[in-house]
Amino acid sequence: MMKSILFAVVFIVFCFSYIIVTYSDEISDKLTYNLNRNLDVDWGDNNPKFKKQNLNVDLLNLSVSWDYFNIVFPVTQGAHILNALSTIKSTGCISNIAFSLNIHIDINCNEIRIEIKRNKWAKNGGLHISRTFFFERRVFDDFYDKQDNYNVNIDTNNFVVNNVNLGHYIIEYSFIDKQNLQLMINEEDVILTKKPEGLNIHTLDSDFFILNRNYYENTRKLDNVGA
Repeated sequence: MMKSILFAVVFIVFCFSYIIVTYSDEISDKLTYNLNRNLDVDWGDNNPKFKKQNLNVDLLNLSVSWDYFNIVFPVTQGAHILNALSTIKSTGCISNIAFSLNIHIDINCNEIRIEIKRNKWAKNGGLHISRTFFFERRVFDDFYDKQDNYNVNIDTNNFVVNNVNLGHYIIEYSFIDKQNLQLMINEEDVILTKKPEGLNIHTLDSDFFILNRNYYENTRKLDNVGA
């Protein structure tokens, strides 16, 4: 019985591998076509727009590569934390995927360029509190639902923020649990913690906090009356 099961498993693996290798180019072409078509869909003014060049999927290497990929975020004047981002541009990139207990994604780029709106911080003791944007828990929860078992490593030769080239950067992130996201930025540990009052960003030297909407709006009201 065991020999029959073992033979069946080996046969299935062999057939599956043969199909993948034989038809990998055709499957890769189809995946490339579908990915590009989905990114070309216009989901409306309230959703990001994608611009890309030479975006390709390679099934055998479990990779996606592109010459140019640009994410343009909606232009709004709101104080939501997602409105802080204007654009993310990446050039000369390849993303490789590996499967184990978690999904490992390695993204290597020649350049990643980010345009982000300026944030004003108010210092309260040892805590820096955002006066420009507020945080919504659903953003953190949605991110966790989609990437709770992901380990992502981003390696770029040039990391450009608001036209300032910061040089070579390595950014890694993964979720510790539902409340905590761990970032490693050039081997410096940063912990993002979701709390009832908002989002706490803990670094080795400082703590930053982005209030939730209710706390943020109440703080703004107190500022307006001079309290």
